[in-house]
Formats: sequence, C-alpha cells, structure tokens
Amino acid sequence: MRAKRTIVQKIVKEFNKGLRRIYYYNYTKIKYFYLSAKFFFLNKKITNHNISLLLPTRERSDKFNRMLESLKNTCHDLSRIEILILIDTDDKNFHDYEKIINDNKSKIKINFFVKDFKTHAIRNNFLANNCSGDLLFPINDDMVFVSKNWDLQLDTEFSKNFNNKPFCLWIDAGNRYKYFHCDFPIVNRNWYKRLGYIGSEYFNFWYLDSWICELSRRSNTFLLSYKIIVKQFSAHSNENEVDNTHLKNIRSGDQAKDDIIWLETQNKRIMEAKKLL
Repeated sequence: MRAKRTIVQKIVKEFNKGLRRIYYYNYTKIKYFYLSAKFFFLNKKITNHNISLLLPTRERSDKFNRMLESLKNTCHDLSRIEILILIDTDDKNFHDYEKIINDNKSKIKINFFVKDFKTHAIRNNFLANNCSGDLLFPINDDMVFVSKNWDLQLDTEFSKNFNNKPFCLWIDAGNRYKYFHCDFPIVNRNWYKRLGYIGSEYFNFWYLDSWICELSRRSNTFLLSYKIIVKQFSAHSNENEVDNTHLKNIRSGDQAKDDIIWLETQNKRIMEAKKLL
C-alpha cells in the first residue's frame, strides 16, 4: 500500500505541478510563434496533405453519422480525405453503418472493415497500416468537427515542419490544460514509419492519445494549435451520450489495469521517443 503524503509533500507536489503548467503554457505559445514567424519570413510554401481518419467504433452508427455530417459541413476539400472505419463482426448496427457509408460514398472515400481485434490500439494500428494519407488522424465516433476549413489549417500547421521529420500536431479538443495533453493528436507519416505503429499495444483500451502526446513532448516534435477545434460528446460528462459501448468499457475494469501499465512503461516511452529524433 502506498504511504500517504505529508502536508509538506502535498504542497511541494502542487508547487511543482504549477511550475510545470507555467513552463508548458509559455513553451507551447513561444514555439508556435517562433515556427509561424519562421514560416512567414522564409516564405515557405503550404503543402497540401492527404488526410486519413482512423475510426474504430462499435454500435454507434448514429454517432458516426453525426461525426460524418460535421466533417462534410466543415471540410474544404473532401477529395483528399479518407475515412477508415472498423467494426466487430458481431456489431448489431452493421446494416446501419453500411447504409450510412453507401449514402456517402459518392462524396467521400470510406474504407469499411469488419474484423475482430482484442484492443483499441490493435484496431487503430490495423487501420493505420491500411491507410494512404500523409497525415494520420485517430478520431472517435463521439467527436465532431467545429472549425470551418480545418483541413486547410492543418496544411498550414504541418507545413511549418520544414524538414518533414516526425511531427505531431495537438489541436483544441476542449481539454482544460491544452498545453499538457490533446485527446486527438495528429501525426505525419514519417512519425508512423519511425515507430511502426500509431498506438501502443501494451494497453487494453485507454492511453492511445496519452502515449502519442508523451512521445511528442519527450522528443520535442509537436506543435499546439488553437486554430483547429473539435468537440467530443463524452459520455463521462454528457448523460445523453451514455450507451452500451460506454457502459461495457466502464465495467471491464480495463482503465484501472491500463493506469498500472502506464506507470510500468515509462522507460519504454523514453526509448520510443528517441526514435523520433
């Protein structure tokens, strides 16, 4: 059993946490200003990118449709977007997904996979291995796009990565401390090639985004942009979003297991971050 912290230890912990917040708040602001100014003064060209949206989902065809509608309403150029969607073989909403995809296949490229995999990371890695985009964007079915022409802004932000090395973009997903974490980090193909995966397969379900953010922080290969906004209708904060998939994940106990795995894999994250340098 972990010993309880003394009052002094608690104060020191909160003080260090505050310093860390100040540091990353200023660091991300300064870095964004520096790369943007460098891009402007060097008159660099904006590169257009093909974008792959990776979406494992289960029994949430209505949420998938909501996400898809927001995508169509906000994306400037749907022709360079591909969605890779994966459901399980026993998904009760199979025909609903199929109908939505058929209704939209003339507007946007959607690759539909029906396969059984054990974990969320394995599902995402399967989709990443089958995608063709320059940018890999893991998303959730309960997410919607908010920013108009977000794909054009994505081009601009990734074009600030002058040498096209492994790079990760943090967007505004509504996190309280956006300079600490992003729920939907986006990586370029060189990032994926260096690591050989999009999500660490150590975990049962959670921590895909946390792993990406941690590696990007440790390797200093990320940029925080407030100009691309998405919104997640999380069941943790929206009662109307609670569904069978959410309840199944909560009852599994996998989050508590993943919390332990996260602590045990710190050295592995240090090693993996070095691959991105």
